[in-house]
Amino acid sequence: MPSWAEVLAGWVGAYLVRVLQAAIVILVAYIVTRYVDRAVSLIVKAEEHEFLERFIMFFKAVVYAIAILMAISFVSTEPQVFVALLLTVGIGVIVMFSDVLRNLGSELYVRNVRAFREGDWVEIDGIQGRVSKMGSLGVVLETLRREKVYIPYARISHSTVVNRMSTYGLSVRLTVMIPKTYDASKAREIVISSLEVVREDLVVEPSVVLRSATESHYVFDAVLDVMNVGKVERVLDRVILELKSRDPNVDVTF
Repeated sequence: MPSWAEVLAGWVGAYLVRVLQAAIVILVAYIVTRYVDRAVSLIVKAEEHEFLERFIMFFKAVVYAIAILMAISFVSTEPQVFVALLLTVGIGVIVMFSDVLRNLGSELYVRNVRAFREGDWVEIDGIQGRVSKMGSLGVVLETLRREKVYIPYARISHSTVVNRMSTYGLSVRLTVMIPKTYDASKAREIVISSLEVVREDLVVEPSVVLRSATESHYVFDAVLDVMNVGKVERVLDRVILELKSRDPNVDVTF
């Protein structure tokens, strides 16, 4: 029968092995977080330093949290109970912050794809505007009507994004509704002739397409390629005034 000293030595030896395993986990976590900045910079091609710093801090926190929990599980006297508790808490945290995690992943995707940047004119889900800010949770668009529209990254990653900026200027889409007091050809002529007042500010001839017809209106889509981005508002104001002068019942949206 082993003596109490041998039993104690065996228990201490086994516990020291657990402590050594926990120390190795912490050391690995430290090494990973030490070089994560360089690795993320190589993988994530985002120019926004604020986003990279936020992403790296989040990644380091996750690595250290996992390392600490693993270390505790190694030195715990009841590892099975601790692992079960850890699994329960982990699932609860994931469910609680699922929207935040999904939005963070979407932000990483949007910034890495580089579909647009601050200052660009874009169209997201039919909403046109200038990207005034790319924040930590979403994008703020400033429309031509001076409205500020907030769009979360999670929605952007699942939407069609059109960047209307080009080397030739800005492409703007208008929806023009002409009353059915005219026939279709006359209604189209009204739209085309009204757009001619701003032809000198356009790169090419405006595109006019009859999209649909309701019980009371013809619905046209008009695309204007404006040379000077700074003149967009003036160009649109002139078009609207011209259309209204032809018929006060004309409705224009953009």
